[in-house]
Amino acid sequence: MIKKILIAALIFLLAIFAFKTYQYLTGSEINESPAIADASTLRHTPAGSVEGFIDQHNAHAWLGIPYAQAPVGDLRWRAPRPLKAWTNTHEALAYADDCAQIGGPSLYIDSSQFDQVVGAEDCLYLNIWAPAFNPKLIPEGDKRLPVMVWIHGGGNTVGSASTYVGHALAVKQNVIVVSMNYRLGILGWFRHPHLQPDDASAEDRSGNYATLDLIESLKWVRENISAFGGDPDRVTIFGESAGGRNVYSLLASPIAKDLFHGAIVQSGSTRTDPISWAENPVDHSERGAEYSSHSILQKLLATDARTSGTPSTPTTIDQHKVGDYLRNTSVNTLLASIDGASAGMYAAPQIFRDGWVMPKKPLIEVFNSGQYNQVPIITGSNRDEFKLMFLQSDQYTQWLGPIPRIRDLQKYNEKSAYFSDHWKIMAVDEPAAAFAHHQADAIFAYRFDWDEEPNNWLVQLDQLMGASHSFEINFVFGDFDHGVRIPGIYTEENLAGRLQLSEAMMNYWGHFAYTGKPGTGRSGDFPLWKPWQLQGDKYLIFDTEADGGIRLSRELVTISQLKQRLLSDKQDSQKHRCSFYAELFLLSFQEANHWDIDEYNNFGDGGCADYPAWAFMR
Repeated sequence: MIKKILIAALIFLLAIFAFKTYQYLTGSEINESPAIADASTLRHTPAGSVEGFIDQHNAHAWLGIPYAQAPVGDLRWRAPRPLKAWTNTHEALAYADDCAQIGGPSLYIDSSQFDQVVGAEDCLYLNIWAPAFNPKLIPEGDKRLPVMVWIHGGGNTVGSASTYVGHALAVKQNVIVVSMNYRLGILGWFRHPHLQPDDASAEDRSGNYATLDLIESLKWVRENISAFGGDPDRVTIFGESAGGRNVYSLLASPIAKDLFHGAIVQSGSTRTDPISWAENPVDHSERGAEYSSHSILQKLLATDARTSGTPSTPTTIDQHKVGDYLRNTSVNTLLASIDGASAGMYAAPQIFRDGWVMPKKPLIEVFNSGQYNQVPIITGSNRDEFKLMFLQSDQYTQWLGPIPRIRDLQKYNEKSAYFSDHWKIMAVDEPAAAFAHHQADAIFAYRFDWDEEPNNWLVQLDQLMGASHSFEINFVFGDFDHGVRIPGIYTEENLAGRLQLSEAMMNYWGHFAYTGKPGTGRSGDFPLWKPWQLQGDKYLIFDTEADGGIRLSRELVTISQLKQRLLSDKQDSQKHRCSFYAELFLLSFQEANHWDIDEYNNFGDGGCADYPAWAFMR
């Protein structure tokens, strides 16, 4: 017994140490044999013939299929260009390179590569999983299978499609699963007034290159997925975190119309950025971002000046040479201009309101107006989204070597709940209410509550993490070996409950892909998931039977209630109260449409005018 306790303690220590070093999305590598081409996977598509392999669950898999020309050289910071069909059979046996980024724990890489530039610009590839079909018996016509297109998260600055494997979901739900890479960070979203020639297309001038990558991949799916047994008229896009944010952007993009027929947003955001944020200096009257194009160009020129001894600024460089200068700068040099990355992530401007790829209005206004791509929608969040972030705060946790202790459990729960509740309001409740005015029976919402991590005398993982950000992904994919791999949280003790909950979530997601409604799941064995009702039940709670099971709820928290709760909180100083207001309503991953400068200046005891809100930016 003592030996088992010591082994368990060691596992927990490793898990927590991984958190403390920002390795919360990685774990020990899974040793998998190299894929071997299998003739039964040969498919002839309009893009060219491809051959894949037999994956786990006897799924057919094709990895690393190009869907656009490499966005390199003169094609950097331009809309993706379609590929010409290839003539030889493409062996799709391994993932392509990740898109260029700053290395961090979201990738399965050696820690020596953290904070180094990894990946490549030539990265526009996708992956496909399907149930095994004899090449002569691939479904055709109305027997073709629904297609589920996954968009990975990572703040739109890090991440990879290779993190998540679709074999279990494809086989268990009898669907086609597709994932893709798309350009990230300042390579994916970058807009400078002198970057493009005067005759450039609206897409090239938009700056929304990664959004256009996603659209191009959906065009590829439309043209080619029938060869794999998929139905191009039943495509569901789904994504988590930044992937969910990208799903919302595709719902709003007029040029994505008719490329998909259902959408699932997992812990997303409706935030989009104005052109001023993308282009202007930080000290401009219309403030720009720290990593705006002006700021990036300024840093690059300053580096050149130190090297050459010739001063140069964004105002002195010939505007006609800006595009050549930026496109001739190496990826390593470009990303070296990012000096504030955390676990590879940084606050780059993204998803710009350019008026062509994206509307000029904030997305919540677009959704309220009904001027979006109206398809059935699921949207949801995790009950404790922000605990993963609070775990790393010395204000709320005390580290005894690699062992974390919560300083004050009640305070830890209450403070993290501000941000988790805010996430749900902004990413789920407000969009769902907006959609429901136009699609009364086609909007579904959820909250993920699973929190059965181990809890013993050494460390309380269930309290530290709870139902935290990204934890639902493995349940959706039915795969606890890939995806979010935190050593120690998945145990024999929580196995039965995990598998049952995962089965339910896969069933709901699968039935939604088939019918546009999650219903009672494809098997018909689960509680009826009712649409979001303006008056009545709002969302489905996902939890195991031990914690109340899967059930409907109508309980909501509003922004006014959240602000009143913060106003009434006497545990913190006025400065902390002001920082919470600024971080929630101005500086968060969510849209800032509830930021009120007058309210901020007069908020609480003595107001917040003495605490400039931007000073709280992390």
